[in-house]
Amino acid sequence: MKKFFAAIVAVLVLTVSFASVLAASYVGNANSGKFHFADCSSVNKMNPANRVNFNTRDEAIAAGYVPCKRCNP
Repeated sequence: MKKFFAAIVAVLVLTVSFASVLAASYVGNANSGKFHFADCSSVNKMNPANRVNFNTRDEAIAAGYVPCKRCNP
């Protein structure tokens, strides 16, 4: 029974994590000051500690981030 509840909790945690990634349309890099579309290949190379999620392009620009030159968000 404990294994069942542990599995349920693990699924819930993964679902919440996945949903937060999908909710963010743009991902900023706190180290470089650039922001990207969430599916940009640069995001996969980014250190997770440097990731900053934004819902809109204007939100990223207002925070001082500049657009990526690869994905051009």
